[in-house]
Amino acid sequence: MTRTVISPEEGEVLRQLYAEYVAAVSQAGAVCIAKGMDSPEFQEADKAAGAIRRRIYEIRGDADQHWMA
Repeated sequence: MTRTVISPEEGEVLRQLYAEYVAAVSQAGAVCIAKGMDSPEFQEADKAAGAIRRRIYEIRGDADQHWMA
């Protein structure tokens, strides 16, 4: 279950992580279109976005939400 209270420090970290996540997903999308889903570059970009997403889940307290992991 997601926590309802997040400290200001965690909120700032989440804002930064969300910005990094958007950039990582955008990068993965651009690589996917340019080189295809099977390219090593896409696999690497996708893993980077996934790592950021998992960190966001940990901070929010819903790390057990593996349906998107």
